[in-house]
Amino acid sequence: METLIYKSSIAVHVLCGILSLIAGFVAMVANKGGKIHNRAGVVFYWSMFMIFVTTTLFFILYPTNLKYQFFLGIGIVSFYPNWSGKRMLTLKKGSDSRTVQPTLVDKIGAWLIGVSGICMLVYGAYLTINPPKDFGGLNILFFIFGTVSLSNAYGDLKFYLGYVKAEKMHWFFAHAGKMMGAYSAAITAFCVNIVPRFLPDNTPGFVFILTWTAPGIIIGIISARIIKKYKAKFKIAEKPSLSAKIKQLFSKKQLI
Repeated sequence: METLIYKSSIAVHVLCGILSLIAGFVAMVANKGGKIHNRAGVVFYWSMFMIFVTTTLFFILYPTNLKYQFFLGIGIVSFYPNWSGKRMLTLKKGSDSRTVQPTLVDKIGAWLIGVSGICMLVYGAYLTINPPKDFGGLNILFFIFGTVSLSNAYGDLKFYLGYVKAEKMHWFFAHAGKMMGAYSAAITAFCVNIVPRFLPDNTPGFVFILTWTAPGIIIGIISARIIKKYKAKFKIAEKPSLSAKIKQLFSKKQLI
């Protein structure tokens, strides 16, 4: 029975992975707010949801397996932006709103992804101190994705708890950024499962770590460019970077 459940879950997991790659790409290139974008977005959301469900099921079936312990953390960190990105469409109040109106569910979700991040960091430290055989540098990945989880929690809670005021069209940029983050998780899963099959046995460990991290970095750069394009379209001023602030500070001192 256990084998049947596992094999069935694998089939669903792979199918939904393929669907998420296709639907996510279609939603990304289609006109925002149009029928194609919306329908592809729905397929992408539910595909990612089922990936999260099957990943959780793998952990329930094999809770002592280090691989599935890690996959559970990855499942959480990949599903959260998918879920909260869709929630952003509900939290907006008018298309030009500067406010975010989260419910208790949204705040709980943000706190939970933060707790998940802390657990991943602690477990990464544990694996560093007590490395199991052939753990393949998973401690580094626990550190990386634990930090990503905490970053997600901080990014949402500062708005949800009223510490930072949302900028114009916040819901739009938050939705876009989060969905791109979820899509990077789908791309990462694809790379992790396919790329190692073509690598030689003596491949250095850092190459495998790159298959986990490079897709997120690349999609992050693309996402930043897309968001910059839409900020220009909506005539929203870009916040000055740290380097720009430092240059501005020194130029003021020279004027004095």
